[in-house]
Amino acid sequence: MDRFFLSSDQWGEDPTLRGDEAHHCFRVMRKQVGDNVTIFDGNGREADARISAISKNESRLELFDTRRFPAVLPQLEVAVGIPKGKSFDLILQKAVEMGVNRIQPLVSDQGNVRFMAGEALSKRDKWQRTLLEACKQCGQNYLPEVMVPASLDDYLEEIESGGTRIVGALTSETKALKALLAELEVPERVVMMVGPEGDFSSEEYQRIFESGFTPVSLGELVLRTETAVIWMAAAVRYQFQS
Repeated sequence: MDRFFLSSDQWGEDPTLRGDEAHHCFRVMRKQVGDNVTIFDGNGREADARISAISKNESRLELFDTRRFPAVLPQLEVAVGIPKGKSFDLILQKAVEMGVNRIQPLVSDQGNVRFMAGEALSKRDKWQRTLLEACKQCGQNYLPEVMVPASLDDYLEEIESGGTRIVGALTSETKALKALLAELEVPERVVMMVGPEGDFSSEEYQRIFESGFTPVSLGELVLRTETAVIWMAAAVRYQFQS
């Protein structure tokens, strides 16, 4: 059944799809009055719904069979150097499928991506729409949050305390990710960091390690940024799946 996003504050007496979601519903998917759809609020709640009325910019709904899905532990956060081209869209799409909760794009010394003034905010809005579309496609009921791109130093200064912190590293001293995860009970939160296409500089690695990140090996091959993110997220989810 086709899925549409309805924010939590709209699940009241008159639930109504508006804006982009209404356009997608009756202009793109060609839904009509009486059709059944699925809606979700991005916070673990989902419901079946029937379209009761359609106007120029709205689709009014009747909700039934509401369900709530518990959050999966650990909470996953990914901080990643922004790759060129469309690779970051792939990271976002696969992050949704892996149950990542928060994505922090990083601008670093050896990365190839920079932003003009004001461009970072528009990029963030575009990326958030990519996350929403991925949720609708794969059935994910928790909508991740992508943050405004930040420098590595700003991120390390502002990162929330607590959690297990790991960075996929190409340095000489690393621990196998499999071995590290096997030593842990289910943590509340895992923060994963992956460098850009040019990797982190040695000075950046030093600051990352000083911030409590453990360097881990992802195998003998040098992985692309997007591959490393998917590899790490999948390994964490597999290790702690119930």
